[in-house]
Amino acid sequence: MSEKVYCKYCGSSASSVSSLTQSSRTCQKNPEGKYHVPYEGSEKSKYTCKYCGTERSSISGLTQYSCSKNPHGKYHEPL
Repeated sequence: MSEKVYCKYCGSSASSVSSLTQSSRTCQKNPEGKYHVPYEGSEKSKYTCKYCGTERSSISGLTQYSCSKNPHGKYHEPL
């Protein structure tokens, strides 16, 4: 069973990095551009925001809320 690849800004998943980052798939939460960016960590039972410490059980659950302490964007960003 292969691991899924997740976008660090929105939690969208794909079966590979190339599938996640293809030009037809855009990420509306990426503050640096318009495409998905692979999350470089491993799958976890909880994801923690690197700016404020908020925890959620998924990247998509974490990134759906705004983070007032994120200097680069509007949403929580996983460690």
